[in-house]
Amino acid sequence: MRAYVWILAALLVGCSSGPDEIKVADEKLLVSYQDANPDATPYKGQPARWGGVVAKLTNPSASSSELQISYFELDAKGRPDETRQGSSRFVVKVERFLDPKIFVLGKPMTFVGNIEGQTDIKVGEQTLSVPVLKASNYYLWTEDKRIKTYYVGDPYYNYYYDRYYYWDYVDEADLIDHYDAYDAYDAYDYGDF
Repeated sequence: MRAYVWILAALLVGCSSGPDEIKVADEKLLVSYQDANPDATPYKGQPARWGGVVAKLTNPSASSSELQISYFELDAKGRPDETRQGSSRFVVKVERFLDPKIFVLGKPMTFVGNIEGQTDIKVGEQTLSVPVLKASNYYLWTEDKRIKTYYVGDPYYNYYYDRYYYWDYVDEADLIDHYDAYDAYDAYDYGDF
């Protein structure tokens, strides 16, 4: 019996983990975005896993890409949680060409890499100082097909009424009585209204 419990626990832990591309050996070493956001220079060279949605993509050379990412917190699987408002950005440098037709604006991505420092970017008319992450790996998330469901109950279902509900068997005598009563009402003269 204990063996089944351990196997079930291992399966549940295995199912709850994220994609292999963004796994790290020791998650305790990861620097959070909140720590690196005001000033990333003290964390230079340290590992991080951040995510968000693509805000801008440029290809400075044929073998490199640079992304501006609108930051979102990650859920348990490492996916950016887009239900929370993203309020800041970070820059990611990737040592390969990323096709702008695939890595389009608004696509969720998660990155693993080392913090490279701080840089200034322009967003509209504002200049922001943001952390820079040199990605060792990344994961482009596909469209989420999951639906959040909540059980509300049937608004037309009366629990107390149904306890006393019963079926009445209708026979010909009931039908005849009913129609006779209807005919009697039809014969009544209601007068002029």
